[in-house]
Amino acid sequence: MPRTDYGRGVFFALTTTVLWGLLPVVMQIALADFSPGSIVWFRFTFAFIALWAFLRLQKKPPEGIFRNPPLFAILAGLCLSGNYYYFLRGISASSPSNAAVLIQTAPVLVVLIGVFVFRERFSAPQAGGLAIALIGFVLFFRDQHAHAVDVDLYNTANGFVLVAGVLWAVYMTFQKSLTPKYEAQQLNLLVYGIASLVLVSTVSWSDYFNFDWVAWGLMLFLGMNTLLAYGFLAEAIKHIPLWLISVIVTLNPFITLGVMKLLPVVWPGLVEPERIGLLGYFGAMTAIGGVILVIRKKSEAEE
Repeated sequence: MPRTDYGRGVFFALTTTVLWGLLPVVMQIALADFSPGSIVWFRFTFAFIALWAFLRLQKKPPEGIFRNPPLFAILAGLCLSGNYYYFLRGISASSPSNAAVLIQTAPVLVVLIGVFVFRERFSAPQAGGLAIALIGFVLFFRDQHAHAVDVDLYNTANGFVLVAGVLWAVYMTFQKSLTPKYEAQQLNLLVYGIASLVLVSTVSWSDYFNFDWVAWGLMLFLGMNTLLAYGFLAEAIKHIPLWLISVIVTLNPFITLGVMKLLPVVWPGLVEPERIGLLGYFGAMTAIGGVILVIRKKSEAEE
């Protein structure tokens, strides 16, 4: 593989990582002006319209998959809408860093579903990684539980994030079964459309009469985030091994943790400072390290 292509692939994967790392922080700020339902519905609707226009420009008629939509794609749309919604509820009830770390249970669940549903191999290093991840999550939870102002609200937030993780894992399972039969972007279009319809009932329509340009700038960033992050991810797949992409993007909670550490210093009052102790940071690093071991199924030499 040419060095330039490899470097380009790493750059694309890192860009996705940064976008996903910033996402919880921007959503937390946007919650000051918009309800969770309004934010999530806007993200899906924006993504649907933009992708539909892109497919039309590419002369790939996007309407075909709507004539006979596969059941699993409909279920995938329901799961992804729930994932986005409950993840944001988790951020709203706790903090961006808490949600960013705990949502890392999702890729672990995807691997476990692969083992039990698709009979994929689960190696000894993966089992060790699972044990390390569980220890890290417990340490992080203990730290956050000790620093929580409202323990009941914190526990509720964790429930939202864990539900979001389960829904993401189920969504990925449906997507995996559909990918060999359908074009990826048309599947995404159908999923975005279904999610947009499902979430209409959660919208607070008065939110959209907010004419604060900063608030709408954040909303446009959130709308573009899905398209850009997945677009760069698709480009990265062309240039570097999947295991390396998985490792890089799993580092996104470190972006969230770093931004949430610096932002209250450089812009006081924009977000509430995180309440994370040394045990919490150690637990987060341990959990993410364990997740990397779980999702990295092959070494570079095996690719």
